Amino acid sequence: MNSGLSKPQILLLVTALCTTGGFAQKVKVGYDKSADFSKYKSYTLSEPPVPSSRPLLYASVVGSIQHELEGKGLTSKQQDGDLTVIAEGAIDYGLSSPLGATADTSRNAQKPQVDVQLWAGFKPPEGSAGKGLPDGTLELSMVDRSSNKVVWSGTVVQKLNPDKREQSLDRVAKAINKLLAEYPPKK
Repeated sequence: MNSGLSKPQILLLVTALCTTGGFAQKVKVGYDKSADFSKYKSYTLSEPPVPSSRPLLYASVVGSIQHELEGKGLTSKQQDGDLTVIAEGAIDYGLSSPLGATADTSRNAQKPQVDVQLWAGFKPPEGSAGKGLPDGTLELSMVDRSSNKVVWSGTVVQKLNPDKREQSLDRVAKAINKLLAEYPPKK
């Protein structure tokens, strides 16, 4: 049986598929099945406790998160938003916090509670148990300010090339877009 492709063409096709797969974003999301996501109208973005060592990348990440959330009808507040959005990452762009999720701009000094029994098909994201995150990982957690419980959490992994800034910034925006396409969850 002849497929119409020569061996070099097949090899080129397989190589192309493998190469593009290496740049695809990997997204994992979980949420509290009992949460009423329609009640959330505003958010406060948690500030990192230490300034970013890569301000351009940090600004791009924060800008993309804000753009996506505001596109979903959420309003940004300096403090006391319905949700506290905690971003943590692992490529030294200032989102990782050795303090974890205890320091936020809404002055909520308690670590958010996660009841995994209420979540659908979700393995806790890498890094949520105090382990290091692999390079190119962004973890977003959304905490209900009134109950101090994590109601939505997701991770996205995207390989970045520090030598190609524009391409990396574009990939960051696409990865965050893909991650936040899962918010609010479709129950």
